[in-house]
Amino acid sequence: MFRHAILTISCLLAATAAQADAYPSRPITLVVPGPAGGTPDVVARMVADKLRTRLGQPIIIENKAGANGFIGSAKKLPYDPVKDFTAVARLVDFELALATPASVPAASLGELVSWLRTGRGKYSYGSFGAASPSQFAGDMFNRKAQLDMQHVPYKGSAPLVTDLVGGQVQFGFVVLQVAQQLAQGGKLKILAVTGARRQPAAPSVPTMTEAGYPDVNATGWYGLYAPQGTPAAVVNKLDEAVGQVMQDADVQRKLVEQGVNPAYAGHDALADYTRSEIARWRDIVAQTGFSAQD
Repeated sequence: MFRHAILTISCLLAATAAQADAYPSRPITLVVPGPAGGTPDVVARMVADKLRTRLGQPIIIENKAGANGFIGSAKKLPYDPVKDFTAVARLVDFELALATPASVPAASLGELVSWLRTGRGKYSYGSFGAASPSQFAGDMFNRKAQLDMQHVPYKGSAPLVTDLVGGQVQFGFVVLQVAQQLAQGGKLKILAVTGARRQPAAPSVPTMTEAGYPDVNATGWYGLYAPQGTPAAVVNKLDEAVGQVMQDADVQRKLVEQGVNPAYAGHDALADYTRSEIARWRDIVAQTGFSAQD
């Protein structure tokens, strides 16, 4: 069950438990469970760039791709996403877009379903990681539309998008802004978005619910966490610095350009939110039968 809940933890802030009043006295390592160039990496680097100035220490970005963040968040499984980490701050949330290669002969979700059914069993869809919101959305769409497609999990959003453009997979759920940039260049098509309402950045694109698939409603978020046992004063200092960074107009603009929504919440709120997300995904798994192994 924790596999499905931990998917929302996309950045792990590896802070040392040094003397709180002197913190930070040496460089900070920011572990990003994803490859360089992916959306979590880009968001982490934006925040880290501003934190360097506020905290007065270098911040070393360490990318650990694979297992949809599990390698980056822990070396050994199973682990408890609540007890083993200390929440620092939530950064952003985001919706996903169903994107297809430009070569796919479909201009709507209905046309896509009809086309995919003509090659039942031959086609595949991609996700940016097993147990990710991207896989959940793809799996639910595959089931509800009765497409009988093979799931191809990638080690992050960047390789998924590359193969989408190349036509190696027939659809995938990716961050909206990433898909839009490629759609404007004629390399992808966007047929629907997840979330409760249409997105201001793509008002003409219907939601999955409007297109007839209300169960395909996956969203995600990124947060910063420190190792369990990090002194409260250190967590407070980090949280305060992150909060100041997230209020920066330039940071907010750049985040929106990346297709994510600034959604700062402090450490107490993030801890509560983490627990609520675990419960939410537990219910989703129970109701849908979703498995990361699908």
